[in-house]
Amino acid sequence: MADKLDAAFALTTRLLFGKELPPIPKYEAWLKQRVPPGRRMKSCLGHGSAYVPIYGALKALPAEKVASEEDLAVASSAKLGGADYSLAGIVRELPKFAYFVPTYAQGRNMGVEDSFLYLDCMNIRGCFDPFTSKNCAFVHSIMDAEGIFGMYRIDNAKFSIHCYNSINVQRCFEMDGAKNCSDSMFCHNVEGLDNCIFCFNTKGKRYAVGNLEVGKEKFLEFKQKLLARIVPELEAKGRLDFDIYDLLCQKKKKGKD
Repeated sequence: MADKLDAAFALTTRLLFGKELPPIPKYEAWLKQRVPPGRRMKSCLGHGSAYVPIYGALKALPAEKVASEEDLAVASSAKLGGADYSLAGIVRELPKFAYFVPTYAQGRNMGVEDSFLYLDCMNIRGCFDPFTSKNCAFVHSIMDAEGIFGMYRIDNAKFSIHCYNSINVQRCFEMDGAKNCSDSMFCHNVEGLDNCIFCFNTKGKRYAVGNLEVGKEKFLEFKQKLLARIVPELEAKGRLDFDIYDLLCQKKKKGKD
């Protein structure tokens, strides 16, 4: 599966940046920076391990009561003992027979690693709540997606990185609150954008920079300058020092304009 995910990441970066940037491990920390993490825990019953998202109530699961899927039969065989079936008596007995097996999956799945709550997925890693998606890694609550990485609450997306709370985004990068957008970067609260950069609180733009439509030629010229800034930094450091959320909070260096 690693080869397939690396191939998907290479394709996505080529579509976004004009250059393939595999392998995934180099960029993993960056891809995960805005997505709730998870951890793999040893089964308290001795066989295998379980992947537990550090999110919501799941982050409170006690390690000494987490069992793996391999130990499911043993965990399910534990029963209430004693003769006191009052509520207080049952509560006292709970630590002796209650275990958490944090595994939930439905449908047909293939090539799933370190993921939780998934349905009809193929080649996914480090995912929480992915449905009907393939070739994705480090995402949270997605549906009908392909080739996306480091994304949060997404429906119907392809070949994108670092998009959040968005619907139907194709070949997009660093987008938040976007709907029906394609080939765009660093935009927030937008709809119906096509080839746009640094657009906010707008809709129906094409070849726009900063909400101003500049035409295809000027747009592509600006985009190439931006990529010339982004790609070398990604290659050198495996990450960018800014994203859509802190884009407008960059501090000026002392002595610089």
